[in-house]
Amino acid sequence: MNKEIFNEWLKLSKSAVEPMMRLNEITVRAMERVARQQLDVARDYLDLGTKQATILGSAESPEDLLTVQGQLVSEFGERLINRSQEFAKIATETQQAVAEWAEAATKKAEAATKKAASAVQAK
Repeated sequence: MNKEIFNEWLKLSKSAVEPMMRLNEITVRAMERVARQQLDVARDYLDLGTKQATILGSAESPEDLLTVQGQLVSEFGERLINRSQEFAKIATETQQAVAEWAEAATKKAEAATKKAASAVQAK
């Protein structure tokens, strides 16, 4: 009897931890992707600063400087738009993964509850 109770408790504990481990995997994967994106944005800013410093030293006239800087800002704006779209994609994919996780965990909990209720009624 004690062994059966222990085995049931062990199964219950394992089934309670498994969904949380899956949620943790989803969260870690999302955070890694966001961190990579943040590093890419930081690199974009550093690249912009480096290019601006370079053109400051090589511009022959204020008009040249403004023209090249306008091109740089335009390119940088496009990069930021692409980065923000990637952030939105990460958020959407993570939201979908969490929704799927929640649905699976709910179904699993519902099945366990029904099984436990049936076992109680049988006794």
